[in-house]
Amino acid sequence: MPHSSWLPSALPPSRRSLDAARILALFAAACRIRAQLRADAQHAPLRGRNLALLLEDPARNECAALERAAGELGARVAHVRYRHRPGAPHADVAPLARTLGRMYDAIDCGTLPAATVREMEAAANVPVYDGLGLASHPLRALGDLMTLYQHPLPPATPPTIRFHGDPASPQARTFVSAARTIGFDVTTAANEAAFVVDGLGAARWPICTCAGTIDETRRADNHRSLIQAVLIESIGCA
Repeated sequence: MPHSSWLPSALPPSRRSLDAARILALFAAACRIRAQLRADAQHAPLRGRNLALLLEDPARNECAALERAAGELGARVAHVRYRHRPGAPHADVAPLARTLGRMYDAIDCGTLPAATVREMEAAANVPVYDGLGLASHPLRALGDLMTLYQHPLPPATPPTIRFHGDPASPQARTFVSAARTIGFDVTTAANEAAFVVDGLGAARWPICTCAGTIDETRRADNHRSLIQAVLIESIGCA
């Protein structure tokens, strides 16, 4: 079962294509969910739902952002230890996926390889995520883009972004493509720009603006709210 119409995990990041209407609808859904949670402490649209996080090393807490996002929606989250052994046969993946699919409403595969995620997705019969809350997931890039989209600019300032980094990385492909889709002019040249995004290595990109500092709390909130929008869209309708 595909985990979400927003970001189908069976596709490689280079083929995750979202049109402007869907990107802006996702942003709007994230804002709506955040407002509902703040207005009503008892609002829990995923109460009674169960999410399994497959973790190779639970001590690393790689999925903390997803765990918090799901918990705020009322979902119960369970850590399931699963270590991928390179070169080992995958005969155990489908039986495990079917078992987890009977026990949980959704499965997140954390840092497991894409091939393993696809095998899980094919057999689980519940939504399967490909490390939805990871810093390297394209959804983090969309969260940063959402923050820039919401950031006020001075009058007559065009929405331009100067991007530094590898434009072929999964995050960058998502960010640059989505930014252009919703109307930003993105360049890698050393020109004046409303925003400067430094994608040179750090998982959490430094972002500067000519109009002031970017609200780091809002960046984190947007990322979490986007995760919640995907969870509700997939698990809430499962």
